[in-house]
Amino acid sequence: MPCRAHLGEVTARADDFHEFGCNILVVTQARPDVLAGFLAHFPQPVPVVGDPERVAYHAFGLERTSWWTFFRPGVIWRYLKHMFTGQRVRKPYAGEDVRQLGGDFLLNRAGEVIYSYRDPDPTRRPPVAELLRAASGR
Repeated sequence: MPCRAHLGEVTARADDFHEFGCNILVVTQARPDVLAGFLAHFPQPVPVVGDPERVAYHAFGLERTSWWTFFRPGVIWRYLKHMFTGQRVRKPYAGEDVRQLGGDFLLNRAGEVIYSYRDPDPTRRPPVAELLRAASGR
């Protein structure tokens, strides 16, 4: 749920990222069939690829959270806030690791990471304004 909200915020600003010479690539742990179903219902203006073995997640040092962290009061509260704004909690799909943490990364043309944000829990994402500042080099 927080990931989908963040996806919407980032893709809504895709033109701003392009102005700074950035392309957006979304990597999800979804299997190809699950990803195809999602994209059929929710087309995206940016490329979205599946990584069910989580090779990219491991390459970028993204960890799995503990159940203890997953059920901390602050995390539960942030999920509730999303629900209060009308977002629905969905059942995990087959093969989804709900404890897998995500992240946001900016790479330069040489493939060097110039910005990284590894989510500390399942509900945290960097503000899009922060990503745009990093993309602009400011």
